[in-house]
Amino acid sequence: MFYGATDALLDASMAASAFSRAVRGEAPVDLLVCYGFLQALYIQQDSVLTLSRAVGLDWHPNDDSVLKKIRDIRNRLTGHPAYAGEKEKPRRLSSAVITYRDVRPEGFGGHIYFEDGGEAVTVNITDALRDNEARLLIQMQNVEAEMDKQEREFRVENAKRPLSNNFGSGFDYLLEKLRCNLDDRMRVVQAETHIVLIREILKKLQEGLAIREFEPTDAAYHIRRLYIALDFMAEILKKSIHAENDQLIFDVIFDGFEVGINHLRGLLKEIDIRLNAPPA
Repeated sequence: MFYGATDALLDASMAASAFSRAVRGEAPVDLLVCYGFLQALYIQQDSVLTLSRAVGLDWHPNDDSVLKKIRDIRNRLTGHPAYAGEKEKPRRLSSAVITYRDVRPEGFGGHIYFEDGGEAVTVNITDALRDNEARLLIQMQNVEAEMDKQEREFRVENAKRPLSNNFGSGFDYLLEKLRCNLDDRMRVVQAETHIVLIREILKKLQEGLAIREFEPTDAAYHIRRLYIALDFMAEILKKSIHAENDQLIFDVIFDGFEVGINHLRGLLKEIDIRLNAPPA
């Protein structure tokens, strides 16, 4: 919702700003340009409405008199000419025309017909776009403030449980004793036990990230690599007889595993630091 609305807001603003360049002096084309301009203003409003909903704010363009007027003109001139005004109390239905033979780069006019009379409408492109965006800016600032508020709450809550704590003081001992001489059966058994414990720590880290709905791509990638390294080391450790190069292979895998662990710990530490910092 949020990213789609920001794209639509940008695109609609870009489209509305192109009105003067799109006018051709040809009635069918110019009429389409007028419809498009009014719709672009409407899309801007609906985009901000969607952004507000995405962050949990109760807001509607009709809450603002300036935006409501722009919305009403769009509805009556192009959106729903037969039913615009049906929800007003009392209902005030209308039909309308755009005087497309008088479309100019700076604007166009129209006429709205009510049951009890008519009303001429002039749409100045610069004024309409400025008024629409100026009023929407106020709500966008409210959206930004709400985003900052939610971000602060998120950081405070997650900072209470530092990710770095997953690798407590005892982890260094597990890592140290994982490297072993394959000819020393006691150390091999100890290393096999430490692989199980390290797996549990990585699993707990994964579960913690999932519960928070907060799993950085880099961290997930390095965790997968660490699991694979543990698999290879476990395969070597469980052999009853070791080949000539098994020790070298085990040492190479362990060296890579140690680098990966240190990189992962660094990533988690950086995240903890950011969680304790105020939103940018």
